[in-house]
Amino acid sequence: MSRFLQRAGRYFLVFEVIVDYAFKILRQKIFGGAKPFISPKDLRGILEELGGSFLKFGQLASVRPDYFPEEYCRELLGLLDDVSPIEPQLLDGIFIKEYGKRPEEVFSKFERKPLSAASFGQVHAAWLAEGEPASPDASQGRKVALKVQRPFVAEDFSMDARFFSFLAWVIGKTGIVKTVDPQKVVRDFIHLTEREMDYLKEAENLTRLREQVARGKLRIKIPKAHLEYTTRRILVMEFIEGQTLKSFYLSNTPPPDASSFFREAIFFELYSFLFEGFFHADPHPANILVLDGGGLGLVDAGIAAEIKISDRKKFARYIKAVAKEDLEAGVKAFLEMVRTPLLEILSEAKTTYPQYWIRIQFMKNIFLKRIKEELDDLMTRWHRASRDGGPIHEKSPMHKFMELFQLAERSGIRMPEAGVLFARTFLSLDVSILALAPTFNIPLAVQEFFEKYPEEFRRLEELPDEEPPYLEPGFDPEWAEIFSSFDLEQKGLERELLAERTSAIMETFE
Repeated sequence: MSRFLQRAGRYFLVFEVIVDYAFKILRQKIFGGAKPFISPKDLRGILEELGGSFLKFGQLASVRPDYFPEEYCRELLGLLDDVSPIEPQLLDGIFIKEYGKRPEEVFSKFERKPLSAASFGQVHAAWLAEGEPASPDASQGRKVALKVQRPFVAEDFSMDARFFSFLAWVIGKTGIVKTVDPQKVVRDFIHLTEREMDYLKEAENLTRLREQVARGKLRIKIPKAHLEYTTRRILVMEFIEGQTLKSFYLSNTPPPDASSFFREAIFFELYSFLFEGFFHADPHPANILVLDGGGLGLVDAGIAAEIKISDRKKFARYIKAVAKEDLEAGVKAFLEMVRTPLLEILSEAKTTYPQYWIRIQFMKNIFLKRIKEELDDLMTRWHRASRDGGPIHEKSPMHKFMELFQLAERSGIRMPEAGVLFARTFLSLDVSILALAPTFNIPLAVQEFFEKYPEEFRRLEELPDEEPPYLEPGFDPEWAEIFSSFDLEQKGLERELLAERTSAIMETFE
């Protein structure tokens, strides 16, 4: 019953906020004259009041001035690190629940005013009593950053997730989106966000990313997590001195040595995604620091994702080919990366209906010619705009990936889910690069990345593709047999469906 009341309360809040702002808009239209349908400030207010997942979508919109009006993006940038802080009494309650003490009893000094406040948590400065001091005031101890989770965010997100899952189900049933499975995308979003709310998991993410930086000899600072102080709702980590990239973005001022700065950011994301299979998936301007001594820092590793070896190989081949403007290799890698039902049907038809092989080959050639022409156009425009100057949308890697999704939509191709994660990561990153360093050549930086790491690329190619989990040593034999039978049955059903589709198409030839 209490859970039902919680859900009802959350849905009522969403309804109340929307209705309240609807009346404000109505009054504005009646009495206020010609103004925007909803002002940037009001839109931010709606998202702040709804909180949680709605704030997340506002954050995504804030870094895309190529999709949304600039005045809205600049207002929504505040959602990245400048929303209303946790009330003081609630803040004390969180510490008492996690530590059994108020913050001043846990740390030698605690700054109650947060340094930043975002959708799921806020950051405070504090000082540890033990260890070598890292601040000028040796009596205060070692300075750390505390990330404190807002109360009730997990409960609110759980209820919002039901709404997004239902919406994805509706979209899937209508067939509006064909290039990816909307339910799978929403499930991945829910999974990543649930992990983001577990600060023990984020501490583990920070440790893994620090290890990657060391292996790749990357010039990036990742804060060290203090595991002895970290709980599921409070993360204690090394304090890194610097300014957020957001402050440079708002003042339209490039960071020092901008080309080197952004090259390192691209190298880090590509190295993590392709060669490690585990990467920071949320590099928005408030999570990137311009260090006081120069250089790049990355914080807030709540959203990090793992990528399968097979997907990493295909993406690496495709990205490398596109960066080198190698059309033949690009087309080949693209067709390996995606699922093309038409080519599967034509391949089956060639075996089952050999008498029509000329027509079948003709259809295949037309399809491949179209793919090749569109990829050639995409690659040419990206390189020309990056080399000779052009609009942001032509130089943006994220835009090029969106064009790939559109090409897939037109051609009946299914993109891998990893493509959504990759596009989402560059959605956060490339707008900062192109706004603050408009002459920065992203394709050239990607080429330089592969030139710097030829051995890592070779080792990736040599890695065997992953086996199904039930084939791994130590998996229960009885369950392994059940999963194996299920897989065989699934493949059999897919072959039957492929045969039916092939037969339906070949009937038109007779």
